[in-house]
Order: sequence, then structure tokens, then C-alpha cells
Amino acid sequence: MNKENTPKETYVRVKDKAGNEFICPIDALTNVDEATEEQLDECVDNGVTGRFAGNIPIQDS
Repeated sequence: MNKENTPKETYVRVKDKAGNEFICPIDALTNVDEATEEQLDECVDNGVTGRFAGNIPIQDS
């Protein structure tokens, strides 16, 4: 399959109760305003993405 035709997963920024920011696949969350610890297991800490964050399609919540 051609890269241009590959569907991209959509991500959103969420915060945990401590205020740490994560980038999560939108499909992994039931509520983007309140992510559970189990749902955060599917996410990446915002600090880890670093310079690659521009390559991640992040939707405004």
C-alpha cells in the first residue's frame, strides 16, 4: 500500500490528574477530558515525542 493512501491515526493531547501531558490515539480514549490510568497506557508522554511531534497528526480537543 502506498504511504499517501495509508490512513493515519488521529491523536489528541490529554493531561493526567497530576497535570502531565500525554499524546494519545483518539480511539484509545472514551473521554478526552478524563483519561484513566489504563487508557494512558496506550499514550506517550508529551516530552518523549520531542522534535517528532510535528509528524504526529494531533486534533484539537
